[in-house]
Formats: sequence, structure tokens, C-alpha cells
Amino acid sequence: MRDGETFKWIDLHGRSVAHTHARDRRLLVLYDADCGFCSRSAQVLRRLDRDGCLHLLPIQAARNVADAPARDLLLEAIHVRDQDGRWSVAGAAWIRIGLEITVLRPLALLAGLPLIRRFVEWAYARVAGNRHGLSRLFGDDACPIEPTTP
Repeated sequence: MRDGETFKWIDLHGRSVAHTHARDRRLLVLYDADCGFCSRSAQVLRRLDRDGCLHLLPIQAARNVADAPARDLLLEAIHVRDQDGRWSVAGAAWIRIGLEITVLRPLALLAGLPLIRRFVEWAYARVAGNRHGLSRLFGDDACPIEPTTP
């Protein structure tokens, strides 16, 4: 079904029902709900997303996401998909998230500059590689995914 296409059906009570398919314009954010640090990050994003620009979805519930990378890749780093189907991963994903959230937008614009973007990717790799310790530090369940060595 295409964006804006209308379909009709008869409900259980014999009434005619029409529905117009509207494409979800929110940024899809896939995160690991089994990781305490990742879940805490998703909670913070929910609070900051006052305009409802993000669709936060646990990887564990993302079985039907079209064109999603393999599960093992999803578990290695945060992934986001925009409304045009473009995927961003790791530090680039955080920059993309920041562009959607009003309060984070100035930082995201700065982080998108080439020299700073390299630092963002470096910092993301360090944080992701230490998410076990960070989960324990914040009193969350430790992430069950073993970190990969950068």
C-alpha cells in the first residue's frame, strides 16, 4: 500500500470502514531493550522527544521492520532509519537523532561537522564498548551482549 492510498472493509458489525494509509514520518530508532544502558538511553530520548519525532522500538520487537539489517548487526550498535529508508548507525545515528530533537539540534549540527563527526564516532565506539560497566554504574542490568574490541 502506498502513502495516501485508501482502502475499505466491512467491520464485524457490517459497517463500512475506510482507512487512509499514512506513512510514519518519525525516525525509527532500534535499540537493545535487554541492555540496561541502551534502555536508559531510550527512556531519556522519550522524555526529550516532546514533538514525537522518534519511533523508539526495541530490536527484540523489530522482526517485521522492512529492510532491517541482520539482528547481530543491530545488537552491535544503535540503528536509525529515516522516512526515506536511509539507515544511520552508531555515532551517525546519534547525530541523526539529535537533528530530530529540538533541544539537541544545535549539538547535532555541530557534531555533523567532519572533524567533530570523527570524534563522535570514536566516542560512540568507546561508550558502546563499555556499556556493561556503564549499565552497572547507573544501577541497570548489565548488557548481555559482549562488547567487540574497536
